[in-house]
Amino acid sequence: MTATRKQRRPPARRPSKQPVRHRRTVRKKVDWQDRLMQLLIGLLLIVNLVLIFFIVRHCSKRPAVVTEKQPVVEEARPLQIEVLNGCGVSGIAAQFTDYLRAKGFDVVKTDNYESFNIRRTVVIDRRGVLRNGVRVARALGLGEERVLQEANEAYLLDASLILGSDYRQLECWQEIEN
Repeated sequence: MTATRKQRRPPARRPSKQPVRHRRTVRKKVDWQDRLMQLLIGLLLIVNLVLIFFIVRHCSKRPAVVTEKQPVVEEARPLQIEVLNGCGVSGIAAQFTDYLRAKGFDVVKTDNYESFNIRRTVVIDRRGVLRNGVRVARALGLGEERVLQEANEAYLLDASLILGSDYRQLECWQEIEN
């Protein structure tokens, strides 16, 4: 007699709830991270669309027609000028300041030039409007060839008058002396 042996089976285990809970918490974490990632991707897409919109709008603008801009000169307002002594004669800049103020110019500064070896009196236009320098030169009896142009926005003046050692030959000198 052969004895038949029954195979032993391990006792059936009930599935534990703990691993399932663990899986659910991991699953929730993954869901939260997935949603955050989707939100960030969505925000990046919106930012890209806004940037593309502004780039297209900027590129589709018609270029402005560039024309030569003629500066507008207001003849009614007095020109703001400075009078600089470039010849070294004491008090000469103050005398020319009084003369120019009597002629309707707004002299905002009277001072010495950086050197006293200037031979010819010149007017320097500081705003890029040559007519302003010509107005000052005509008031002194100077020709237009003595008007130089050095436009610089740092200067808050319309023109600079630099008196040279030829100041006695100017047409206005007789009026200034009297």
